Amino acid sequence: MSDNIMELISANEKLIYKIASRFSNSYPIEDLYQVGVIGLINAYNNYNPERGAKFTTYAYQYITGEMIEFAKKDRTIKVSKDSLKIYKSYEKAREILSQKMQRTPTFSEICEFLELDESLVNEAIKTSEFVLSTDSFLSDEEETTFIQTCGEDRRESIDALLDLKEELMKLSDEERQLMDLRYFKDYTQSETASVLGISQVQVSRCEKHVLAKIKKNIVC
Repeated sequence: MSDNIMELISANEKLIYKIASRFSNSYPIEDLYQVGVIGLINAYNNYNPERGAKFTTYAYQYITGEMIEFAKKDRTIKVSKDSLKIYKSYEKAREILSQKMQRTPTFSEICEFLELDESLVNEAIKTSEFVLSTDSFLSDEEETTFIQTCGEDRRESIDALLDLKEELMKLSDEERQLMDLRYFKDYTQSETASVLGISQVQVSRCEKHVLAKIKKNIVC
């Protein structure tokens, strides 16, 4: 490796280990570190400072993406449907309780709400969290991801992902909350309507409007 690359790796070593530590329950952290280095170098080769994004923000996407791809290609981790179901229930329960309590609920409170044993929920979280990523399916019935819905696969272009995030920040608070529930927390339209206190028809109309607005502003 050239001196520049070695300096790059040294300067961003803490970032790579920080990301790797999130997934260390599933793989040795040194293996994840090596994968992360590949992501860092790819980020360096594709980074354009004129886009305005900090390099660490840009590199974070590449490093995380490489680790996710590493997990997808490795067949040693098997996540059962039951574990995924518990994990999704946990995420939804946390959102519901947060709104009801006006604070972040404790892990014990969420498990009590779900009427599930804490050790069971904890294991489901550990086995599911690493495999899931932002390009997960919207729901069990919909074989479409958020990035694909907007016309771009995040693995094909990190630049497009940054454009997408910029467009999301332009939305109103109500629109962002709706999109967060639908596309990042895996809520159905019916569940989203219940949380927001509006009808399912209103959710559908708002969702179509926001997607159309995002598609119009993003150059794919």
